[in-house]
Amino acid sequence: MPKRKMTTYKKAGIMKKMCQDQRSTSKPPPPASSSSYAPSQPPPTVSLHLPPPPASTSAPMHPPLSPLHTSAPKHPSCAVQLQPSTSSTGRLSSPPPSTLVQPQPSTSSATALVDKVKSSYDVRQELLKDNRPTTAIDKKQLIISVDDIRRVLDIAACTVCYAPLTLSAKTDCLSSKLSVTCTNCDTGVVIRDETAKTSAGKNTKMLENNVKGVFEAVNNNIGITGLNRIISTLGIDTFSQGKFMRHTHYLYKRMDKHYPVRMKDVISAVFTHYESYDILPEPTTGLLDITVSYDRTWMTRGHSSHIGVGFVVEVDTGFIIDREVISNFCQVCSRREKRQLPATPEWMARHASSCNRNYTGTSASMGTEAARRLWSRSTQLGLRYTTYVGDGDSSTYQAVQQLNPYDVPVRKEECVNHVSKRLGTRLRKLKKEMMTTITTKTGKEMRRSLLSGPSQLTENTINKMTSYFGKAVRGEKDKPYTSTEDMRKSILASYHHAVSTDDRPQHNYCPPGINSWCFFRRGEADKTKFCRKHSTKPGYFSKIPSEHRGAILKVYTDLTNEELLKRCMKGRTQNANESLHSKLWMKVAKHKFAGISRVNFISQVVILEHNFGFEAAYFPQHLGFKTTACKSANLQFLQKESIRSSTPKQTVRHQRKKSGNSSDYISGGF
Repeated sequence: MPKRKMTTYKKAGIMKKMCQDQRSTSKPPPPASSSSYAPSQPPPTVSLHLPPPPASTSAPMHPPLSPLHTSAPKHPSCAVQLQPSTSSTGRLSSPPPSTLVQPQPSTSSATALVDKVKSSYDVRQELLKDNRPTTAIDKKQLIISVDDIRRVLDIAACTVCYAPLTLSAKTDCLSSKLSVTCTNCDTGVVIRDETAKTSAGKNTKMLENNVKGVFEAVNNNIGITGLNRIISTLGIDTFSQGKFMRHTHYLYKRMDKHYPVRMKDVISAVFTHYESYDILPEPTTGLLDITVSYDRTWMTRGHSSHIGVGFVVEVDTGFIIDREVISNFCQVCSRREKRQLPATPEWMARHASSCNRNYTGTSASMGTEAARRLWSRSTQLGLRYTTYVGDGDSSTYQAVQQLNPYDVPVRKEECVNHVSKRLGTRLRKLKKEMMTTITTKTGKEMRRSLLSGPSQLTENTINKMTSYFGKAVRGEKDKPYTSTEDMRKSILASYHHAVSTDDRPQHNYCPPGINSWCFFRRGEADKTKFCRKHSTKPGYFSKIPSEHRGAILKVYTDLTNEELLKRCMKGRTQNANESLHSKLWMKVAKHKFAGISRVNFISQVVILEHNFGFEAAYFPQHLGFKTTACKSANLQFLQKESIRSSTPKQTVRHQRKKSGNSSDYISGGF
């Protein structure tokens, strides 16, 4: 059997078992609502609800929400000592930065930290432990033909007078209303979907299954076309364009009301996390200084995207604090401009509330504009982003500095992953710049790089040296850098090791000892065991002419300047932001058009799923609809898959490094 089919069957078995376990512990649902329903012509099939068990009192959906901090908050019920999370490089993240003096951890807590370090997901779940999802109900649905139901009723009788029964079926896309009545007496039963409610608690004409179906279509990037293709295959009436848009606008409006309320819990959890390290807000302003990572992303590739998004992520907990969606395009305005219709003040006033354009600049400047808006409104959340982790783009940092949103300067730290790529970029640029003119055997002149050719600056050499440069920048897990000089020596060790020969060994920067990754220094420590020569495995730069090595050394010198290394000392990354970009554009495909309303809605869904988890963030349950056992099992499965995909795989290389045989597997190990 092919491996893919085995994987599919295995996942299906896991889902089935989770669903059965969830049903065994679930509570019965409340009795069905008696809301009104608009009649329609019955189609050949309906989505039929099985009769629910007797009603019982269930727990509330969520506990009361904690208020937003405006002064030094106290949380005695959940102020637990949390261990800092680990970054993607394996280096332990330091406690959040503060202007106050930070307490030193005790010996016992330090020992526990080494034994087991919590991941950022575990930290978020611990801080949001009061926001657990409600217990799913054991509710199951069947898709069955109306004619089949009538055949069943032909052999059934009224329990009061034993007269025949009649069936009345009315359907509305995925929702349905079934009425079974006695032909002789008034005995009967009505089965219908619950209706959605507005934010004020009033009933609407939108039914449960329709709302859930439209939400899944929008959230999974299949749209009205994909949803209608599925339900039409099952013999169910499809959604019209108008009905689908009414449901999406309802979801957008409810999410705009729901999202700020849930994010207050996230801000409160950030305050709690910093309190666990005795880092409190300023007494005068009530603002808390935190470290965040910021990155921007565009909907389409190139420099012609009409939509850009910026995310702010707290680096120690991984909480998404805020986001900004920028759009410089509106279909209505564009259509009016093509028709050369004047934009009168009266029309602009009517259109302003529904216009999708909130920015008039270029696509390249969207990331800078998003950063300005996010830093400007951070004080409304009770926070100050005084330190932020960014990539090599200096325009964002300059914009924040010019904005000067606080009375303290904003400090920037570099993402070590982006810094690691700079060596490869600089070497490829150097190879293109060092060109010369040669004459071929046929007498034709052509341009050629002085660093091209065998044993020169090949692509494989660039990739290898870039990898070693990245390892040196990140450092080792159990031996963090204490100064920028240590990092500089580790980086230069890879260069000098690569240019060494038997006639001129240059291993002064390589670590000494028998456990060194450098074969030459190991040979110095034990000459009987290690006797390898440079000629047996030449360095990557050893055969490059000496007159050309100076240009390569200058690249290394530029990348080891003091200011750059200072910004890399803590080993921060933007991995959380890059992961968010992937999640966002999986739900909003780059090759399809999407407006700012949909991108804004999906960004809110992605943020809630990231902060609270799939099950606790499931939006339809916050609209008043119960989560079934099957859906709860599916959400738990998605959460496990998300955690599994974000967990680094233990390859043979990691296993050998973990077992203690770390030669050739640490920074500069070659």
